[in-house]
Amino acid sequence: MRTLPLGSTGRQVSVIGFGEMPLSIQGRPDDPTGMRVIHSSLDAGVTLIDTADVYCTSHLDIGHGERLVAHALRSWRGAADGILLATKGGMTRPDGRWERNGRPEHLRRACDASLQRLEVDRIDLYQLHAPDPAVPYDESVGALADLQREGKIRWVGISNVSVAQLESARALVDVVSVQNRLNPFFREAVRDGVVERC
Repeated sequence: MRTLPLGSTGRQVSVIGFGEMPLSIQGRPDDPTGMRVIHSSLDAGVTLIDTADVYCTSHLDIGHGERLVAHALRSWRGAADGILLATKGGMTRPDGRWERNGRPEHLRRACDASLQRLEVDRIDLYQLHAPDPAVPYDESVGALADLQREGKIRWVGISNVSVAQLESARALVDVVSVQNRLNPFFREAVRDGVVERC
């Protein structure tokens, strides 16, 4: 599979990544089926897996996606050290709802829990899931910059952002990825200039 560099990291990743979310939210398959899907994507040459702590059904299931990915990588017959793992923090799932929480203390706890679930000493790419209107954006991004300085995450990414938020984040940390929704039905990332700025 063709690869491209991930931002300024020098790391090459497959042009098609694997978004793990459908394997963990409502309507998901059983875990053995989910693992076979992940294995098939890796066998096809995918080298970037994206998940999040809130890819689950509710707060009672938090981290399902990260645990599934860790288990799939552990049991895959290929060289898992060539796979780049991306996860996200900054949201919660109380009773199945999607709510934002960009407080630095929450992000720190979420990152520590993700490290354990992914069974790694450092997360390759940790992304702020979404800006939290109740928290200054610089405080949320600053928490990720602190986690990077502490060696808990290698690279910082952001998600669901505007051009202004991208620039604000870039003033604090080297942003290597922007993960905004973009498909034939949702074109705001193009319309609002985020794709062009990236």
